[in-house]
Amino acid sequence: MNAGERANFLVEKHSIDFIPHELRHGKPSDLAFVWFGANMELPVVAAGAATVASGMSLKWAIVAIIVGVVVGTLFMASHSAQGPHLGLPQMIQSRAQFGYYGAAFPLVFVVVMYLGFYAAGAVLGAQAITALFGIPLPASIVILSVLSTVVAVFGYNVIHKFEKYLTFLVAAVFAVLTAMLVFAPPAAATPGADRGFLLGPFLLAVSVSATSQLGFAPYVADYSRYLPEKTSIASVFWYTYAGVGISGVWLMIFGATLEKRLPGGPIADIGSVADGVGSWFTKLTYVALVLGVLSINALNIYGGYMSLLSFASTFYRKFRMGLVLRVCFILPVAALATWMSFLSKDHLLSSFETFLTLVLVLMIPWTSINLVDYYAVRHGKYEVEEMFKPRGRYGRVSVPGMVAYAIGFAVQVPFMSNAVYEGPIARALHHGDLSWIVGAVVGGVVYLVAMRMQAARRAGTRELVGDRG
Repeated sequence: MNAGERANFLVEKHSIDFIPHELRHGKPSDLAFVWFGANMELPVVAAGAATVASGMSLKWAIVAIIVGVVVGTLFMASHSAQGPHLGLPQMIQSRAQFGYYGAAFPLVFVVVMYLGFYAAGAVLGAQAITALFGIPLPASIVILSVLSTVVAVFGYNVIHKFEKYLTFLVAAVFAVLTAMLVFAPPAAATPGADRGFLLGPFLLAVSVSATSQLGFAPYVADYSRYLPEKTSIASVFWYTYAGVGISGVWLMIFGATLEKRLPGGPIADIGSVADGVGSWFTKLTYVALVLGVLSINALNIYGGYMSLLSFASTFYRKFRMGLVLRVCFILPVAALATWMSFLSKDHLLSSFETFLTLVLVLMIPWTSINLVDYYAVRHGKYEVEEMFKPRGRYGRVSVPGMVAYAIGFAVQVPFMSNAVYEGPIARALHHGDLSWIVGAVVGGVVYLVAMRMQAARRAGTRELVGDRG
């Protein structure tokens, strides 16, 4: 590879457009490293800590985490499998379900979701920088944001490489931390009271765990879209599932255990555990934590830019794809995400739990509709070029998609339980949240029925026209 080819490989040239077949490269096993590395980071530890914040026993929190991760990753990995076949970003593909203009609607809350995940990660990563170098937290937030933005600007290939090498470091560090926490807990550990099974907190813990995994869904296919088109769906699914599933279960259980034994905040608690090995390992741990947050926030900035560009291109189709355009969209996304980090730095854990439950309510109808369309309605058969046409075959606004989303969202309301609102059914379930399960089933079924009714009407119309002819 000469200098020019190396530069082209390192700096991504494409964005939301179709990836030409001659540029496809990589293998599905790469995805295991991408998603393992991306998920071995502090917000996942914080999500695990949130599962026991209400006082539920660690044993039942672990059960809830496993259930939530198994189900949430199922959705997420199913989205990943679409990437090689379509060669498109996930949210552009949503135009097939919601219509050219209709797909702009979910893009709004997807961008907000990226910003929220970024803010939570930036605060935790900045705390690690502050612990490592002793600089003020605001300065640490800015430093982390600049580094994450640089990685995002390089794009797809650099992100893949960065996650691959990071995997080995963070896995080794957390292996030692886990052993120290489980087999040799610090002398200062103060186990919390075991209140056993609590229905409401258990259901909430399942929701938080599922959301931590499902949050990748709107951009997971973005990191498989360069794979060769003939890559098997099964291989993409299972490598993605293994990478994000194993890391999710591991770090969330670690976070829940840490919160029960040393409820003083993730960074301080991890530092206390690492001190049991030695000061050198504490410093290495903080470095790994910072790099982990840097990696996931690079994905959040990249995903935010892709979604924002997808939204803007809906109404202005003359953008010239390339590095300049990426920088122009990445910088405002990074700046806004950094500002949100400052807003959330003083009340992170409670804000993060509420954010996760609200994101799930908004995301679940979209993910259900998208997957039903791909696997049950169209069976992966799409006309990519039509997704870039306002008057293409997928229409300006797809009534089945929009109606199914609205109904999928509405049926969740009585089942919701969060700091913003609690529905009557959730109250009867001791503040438990089942909204996402109801929204997924109802939204998907309504969309499937609506699409079949639409197909039947069109078939009847063609038959009638044929008879008249």
